[in-house]
Amino acid sequence: MTRAAGPDSAYLLGHSPTETDRLVLQARLYDPITEQALRTAGLRPGMRVLDVGCGAGDVTFLAARIVGPEGTVLGVDAAPRALEVARARAASRSPGPEGRPRSPSGG
Repeated sequence: MTRAAGPDSAYLLGHSPTETDRLVLQARLYDPITEQALRTAGLRPGMRVLDVGCGAGDVTFLAARIVGPEGTVLGVDAAPRALEVARARAASRSPGPEGRPRSPSGG
């Protein structure tokens, strides 16, 4: 028997560092397929995208690559731990001053 997810439900496998690492590794495997699915769904440069349940941010990062600098992608998740990981990963990918990647601390 399955139970419908309600507002107080949590991700079944949790958000431990081990589980987050597993999801990141899994995303590496599926990135090409996921990117093709996003493009087939119609994502294009300049679009605005909302990624609900973004987890560690892997699909969010793919969407950002597709929409490019003219577009916007916002990832949201109910799990604070997942958002912390996603924010740190995003900060390390985003260009900082003079085009250099930012550190996870945002510097």
